[in-house]
Amino acid sequence: MALEQDKQPNSTENEVQTMDDRKNTILIYSPDLNFCFSLSMLFQDRYNVITTTNSSMLDSFVAHYSANLLIVDAAPSEKMLSRVHALKELNRRLPIIMLYVFNPKEAPLDRAVRKEVDAVFYKPFDLAAVSKRINELLPTTASV
Repeated sequence: MALEQDKQPNSTENEVQTMDDRKNTILIYSPDLNFCFSLSMLFQDRYNVITTTNSSMLDSFVAHYSANLLIVDAAPSEKMLSRVHALKELNRRLPIIMLYVFNPKEAPLDRAVRKEVDAVFYKPFDLAAVSKRINELLPTTASV
């Protein structure tokens, strides 16, 4: 399966990433292109990685590609909470991990986010803990 990626540093408009059907696929959203790139470099040896910096593309990616897990790097907001809820409606089995900076003034929003997603990690986060949670949430083999 071939998939066109968001533009990465030094990539071209027509660059196509080949997906390995033996690997699980992680979809990563962050408005920060460098953060997307860094996470994709960290996980690409174990997973197929799709990244996007465009939150409006998440619905399309979840609906049309076989992502096994979604990582969302975004500040909690009513809009993002609504988007995550809509993504869960598209694919109820899709595990979602959110990464953000905790703000004690927004504790009610934090609680609401935790009801919608499978895991929350506050920045700065421990990459080993995130990796462990990914392993717990993903099936042991990719579905073919």
